[in-house]
Amino acid sequence: MKKRKIIVGDVHGCSIELGNLLKACDYAPKTDQLYLVGDLINKGPDSQGVMEIALQTQAKCVIGNHEYHLLRDAQGVEVKRSWVEGLKRAWGGRFASYLKEIQSWPFYLEEEDCLIVHAGLAPGQAVAETDPFLLCNIRTWDGVGKRLWNHADPAWFELYKGEKLVVFGHWAALEGVIRPNAIGLDTGCVYGKRLTAFILPEKRWVSVAAEKAYCPID
Repeated sequence: MKKRKIIVGDVHGCSIELGNLLKACDYAPKTDQLYLVGDLINKGPDSQGVMEIALQTQAKCVIGNHEYHLLRDAQGVEVKRSWVEGLKRAWGGRFASYLKEIQSWPFYLEEEDCLIVHAGLAPGQAVAETDPFLLCNIRTWDGVGKRLWNHADPAWFELYKGEKLVVFGHWAALEGVIRPNAIGLDTGCVYGKRLTAFILPEKRWVSVAAEKAYCPID
């Protein structure tokens, strides 16, 4: 039997909601493949629990901007962020193994029927040749990639003309995007809204409510 693809938006440490969503999707390990579009960690209450679910389900994950900054911190190329120190304390002896796992994730996954990336694509650039920072952070496009979030600029997906479906997260304020060639899955779970999955090949949406708002919208 061909596996379904269950692609889930930004989890941000919301392990209870991720478990609830998998139940709502009737997730079956033998017949389904779970994908997570990045930002599994930080902001929410249980980043470790989310990492454990990802490992137990053998989820295919891409790096989000929060994982990107965690890796940069580990490389010593960014000023340490307080939330990174918080993860180190919370994860304790598991920190090194979780970090190694995250280091193994790609910045995008290209499947036969879709391309999965955390934030989006830089218009006019081949994904394999795009700066990973853009793949993790883009929202709007100014033509050069200097401003990635500006109301005066168009959303990257408005400029995307490819036929291949792009599934992404990162942009919680939109509470989801539905276009013929782009599906946005960040529906603001950590902010008290919903955690959402898009299932292929049936093109079905499933979402569950957040248990609570874990942090303010930034």
